[in-house]
Amino acid sequence: MKVLQFLMWLSISTLILSCKQSSKDFSTNQIQSTEGMLQHNVYFYLKDSVSDKHKNEFENGLQKLLLIDVIHNSEMGKTGATKAREVADHEFDYSIFTWFKSMEDYEVYADHPDHMEFIDNYQHLWADIKVYDSEIINSEVK
Repeated sequence: MKVLQFLMWLSISTLILSCKQSSKDFSTNQIQSTEGMLQHNVYFYLKDSVSDKHKNEFENGLQKLLLIDVIHNSEMGKTGATKAREVADHEFDYSIFTWFKSMEDYEVYADHPDHMEFIDNYQHLWADIKVYDSEIINSEVK
């Protein structure tokens, strides 16, 4: 009986250690430098009159836009519920953050039919749009 308990304990311990190692390897492998890439950040300020239905359609349009294959990585967000500060802009409604491995990839994106379609379909909803492009010079993981 003790041998069986020991073998069960050994199997469970091995499984737990294996899972911890796999988890560690997964997270380590996912960390990837973005140095040298172009980060394209867009902030959308929708008109006050935009309905919830149109906001949902806009959000779906953003999700489709972010599927363009030359985008290395992307994220989409809404205004954060942080405290009001003079330097904080809480007026935008949606934001997207995209990374491109090269300027050529960005140019493909900029002229991509899905990008043009997004602009055609949704530009009537925004009151303003701000674009901030940055070439990543340091992406050290802390």
